[in-house]
Amino acid sequence: MSEIGKPKQHIPIFVSSTYEDLKDYRVSVQQTLTRMETIVRGMEYFGSKPGSPLEECLKAVRSCKIYIGIFSMRYGSLDEKSGKSMTHLEYEEAQKLGLPTLIYLIDEEKQPVIPKFVDTGENAVKLEELKSDLKKRFTVSFFTTPEHLSRMISQDLPEVLTTIGISISKEETVGTDLDPAKLIAKFEVRPKKYADTEIIIEGKIRDGIARVMAEDANALNLTVGDAIRRTVDFPSIGKAIPIVAEGKMADWLEEAEAGTPQKFKLRFLFGTYTRVDWCEEGPIANLDSESGYKLIEIIEQ
Repeated sequence: MSEIGKPKQHIPIFVSSTYEDLKDYRVSVQQTLTRMETIVRGMEYFGSKPGSPLEECLKAVRSCKIYIGIFSMRYGSLDEKSGKSMTHLEYEEAQKLGLPTLIYLIDEEKQPVIPKFVDTGENAVKLEELKSDLKKRFTVSFFTTPEHLSRMISQDLPEVLTTIGISISKEETVGTDLDPAKLIAKFEVRPKKYADTEIIIEGKIRDGIARVMAEDANALNLTVGDAIRRTVDFPSIGKAIPIVAEGKMADWLEEAEAGTPQKFKLRFLFGTYTRVDWCEEGPIANLDSESGYKLIEIIEQ
């Protein structure tokens, strides 16, 4: 945004989503964007307007410099003329204008959704078609909690702002710390709070590969029998950390040559499982937890 002593540049950003099911998410996102000195525009701010709801929505999209689309399990209110939802039409308007776009989809495998907020029938089909198109056109991110969504936006937005000639200072990202070393330190103390945070960090892979045991894999929602673990030296934090991977990333990690510098995109993982301990009286079930760092992408050097 702006250097000290210069006027701040308040960039208008349109946040598009359905409302009732994502109210808490929208509040969290609004707080993050406000801290980053942007102007948030969306349905909460329309008030009484002379035009139709659709006209006012599209007018607001046209007044913005960046579009953020947040999609859960509802397609949204339908426009009778087009048969498309308001959120769908907002997205199409943003693409027509060529606005820089960030897309976030709810993680359907990890985040529970109240049944009344899950569309069925024709609307469910339209939503699935829209999500499929979004996945083809963009590198989408998958969110769980409101806090997780806000953290991802705080990490992604500075790069988008740079593309339109806006820089963001550290003072304007208070509460949205992007420093990998600090985030790792916070995660090690409060893994549940900071789970699903993503970081980009450079390191060198060590020799040696191990299988992720079944109870750890289940706790971290990894594929049992496919997930592997390998230690990486991270000079910027002064220590080595074992990272885990599955699928294509496990294939890469398995074959990677030790000692080669790489830039990793990692996701913090946290989960719980029931551990059975034995004593003289017999088996006792105890709740235990597991945390880790999942390799989700190799960033081109």
